[in-house]
Amino acid sequence: MAAVQRSPWLAPLRLALGGSGSVLVLVEGPAGLGKSRALHRLSGLPEAAAARRVVWRCGTAQERPETGGGPALLLVDDVHRAAPEEREWLRGVLERPWEGLAAVLAYRPEELGTCGLPLGVPAVSYPPALAVFRHRLRVWSVDRVRRAASEALGERATPEAVARLHACSGGVPQVVADLLGALRAGPGSRCTAADVDAAGVPVRLAELVLSRTDALAPADRPVVWAAAVLGEPAARDELLSVAGTARRAAVRRC
Repeated sequence: MAAVQRSPWLAPLRLALGGSGSVLVLVEGPAGLGKSRALHRLSGLPEAAAARRVVWRCGTAQERPETGGGPALLLVDDVHRAAPEEREWLRGVLERPWEGLAAVLAYRPEELGTCGLPLGVPAVSYPPALAVFRHRLRVWSVDRVRRAASEALGERATPEAVARLHACSGGVPQVVADLLGALRAGPGSRCTAADVDAAGVPVRLAELVLSRTDALAPADRPVVWAAAVLGEPAARDELLSVAGTARRAAVRRC
């Protein structure tokens, strides 16, 4: 929440909830970076208590809520999964906002149908009076992972375990939380790098990777498998070599 509290859009959002102006915040971040948590925390703002709160998760076939008139906090999650009719509804709200609207839309940029456009093409015609902000969530630093590990494991969290936890999770908060959940239940007075490795791949992460790999063309999947085998950042040619597709790629370039 600290990053949100420092954001330039928080003050205009609070003013909108007080009935002054209208604001849109686009919360952008890959899977596991805390978009849903950010929306939940915004719903607890003191200024939101007197406003109408509308919470919507795209792609779940919910009954569309009533909108319009007076201070309202519209929190929309999983915009990347929005059906065409949901995108049109949101487009209508944002192209015709009212005084007191504070809208927050969260999405995974890598899963948008059109890169950079949460509601697709054409781009939304935001009216001049609507203040529009983009908030990009970031992965955690080693220090932030260390704090999370200390909260979960106490003195069991050794420096080597923290370093390995950061490396294995990539600093993605949900992956960190899932790994810490497994480590918390482990025996011993100290948590080591070997314990982090033994925790394995969290179910959420494994299923996400498998689903995205399945969405690739069959000829491209070996590159993902090669990355998994290497287990560390690699250049394109090295990936293709390990995947056994370098020769086929060379033929296609000819």
